[in-house]
Amino acid sequence: MFELVNSYIDSLALFLAILFIQGMSFRKIRQYRPNWFQNGGRRLFLSILLGIYYGLAGIYFIYEGAYENNPIIYTNMRILILMVTTVFGGRIPLVVTYLIMLFGRISFDVASPVTSRYVILMTLIFAACLLVSYWKKQRFSKFIALIILNFPAILYYFVNNFEQERILRGFEIIEYFLLFFVTALLVFYACNYIDKSNLVIQNLTETAMTDSLTNLPNMRFFTQQFGWIFNKAQKRKKALSLFIIDIDHFKEINDFHGHQAGNTVLAQFSTILKNRTFPPRTMFARIGGEEFAVLLQNVGTEQAALIADFLREEIERAKFPYNPASGNVTVSIGVAATNGNFVTTESLFEAADQALYQAKQNGRNQIAIHQGENK
Repeated sequence: MFELVNSYIDSLALFLAILFIQGMSFRKIRQYRPNWFQNGGRRLFLSILLGIYYGLAGIYFIYEGAYENNPIIYTNMRILILMVTTVFGGRIPLVVTYLIMLFGRISFDVASPVTSRYVILMTLIFAACLLVSYWKKQRFSKFIALIILNFPAILYYFVNNFEQERILRGFEIIEYFLLFFVTALLVFYACNYIDKSNLVIQNLTETAMTDSLTNLPNMRFFTQQFGWIFNKAQKRKKALSLFIIDIDHFKEINDFHGHQAGNTVLAQFSTILKNRTFPPRTMFARIGGEEFAVLLQNVGTEQAALIADFLREEIERAKFPYNPASGNVTVSIGVAATNGNFVTTESLFEAADQALYQAKQNGRNQIAIHQGENK
């Protein structure tokens, strides 16, 4: 019994290491590529990647079980992989994991009757997992349901001669099933802890990177993403355009109507910005009190100027609850674009900022395009 528990502890430690590596990897992806979890195509890619990862882990347990004295433990780990993938990953990772593990088992010894029994076992487990994946319940309820549904398949495994002299009887069945149950609960709580920890860190990161008034990215997030997008455009020699937008006479709104009125105008302006149709992968941010930035990928100078002027006209036509004493709410926009000639993000930002200054000097409620030499 003591030797059996030690074997379970060793395999459980390995399983937890696999979970930890996956959790840390997804945390990094969320940190540097947060849009991957919103974009449909990227989410599908991540789901397939997750399935491949756990499928390869399952193949490892297949080969470990073939050469260890106690293959039951490693078979149980394979069952747990399918259960974890179902509850924390979903159907796509589950299907990918199952197919990879199935291929791994068949390729190990295709002609053996033991292989056919393993295929039946894993298919029964997969069917139960697939059924539970459609169940709209909390994770723990789904996990317990999987343990209950998988009990007949696990019992089938215990009482059939998968390996020589490996049929379990009487108390051994209870012993192995209890160990499986305890291990399953430990794995679930470990997965749940890693997942919730990642979610907490994600929420804290989003809070630190988001402007609380407008729910737009703040200057910190903009600077981080601007550098990455700029470098990508430079390498691929793609156009990149930057708007810097300033709400005209914003101080008058605060002076005549109060700061809460100014906050209302900022919130409404950001809503207009978010609801307007821009080219794909456009990024917005609030970079100052009444200043906003818009970064447009694969957009050159002429198209950027048209988009900026359409936006200016839309703001001029919009009805705001509070207006400056000099008239309606309007904006001035500085535009700078590069086809790969700007050397740094600072030079592109400075060019757009100079254009904004020119627009305000020329009378506001207009756009200005940077015409100087790229640096």
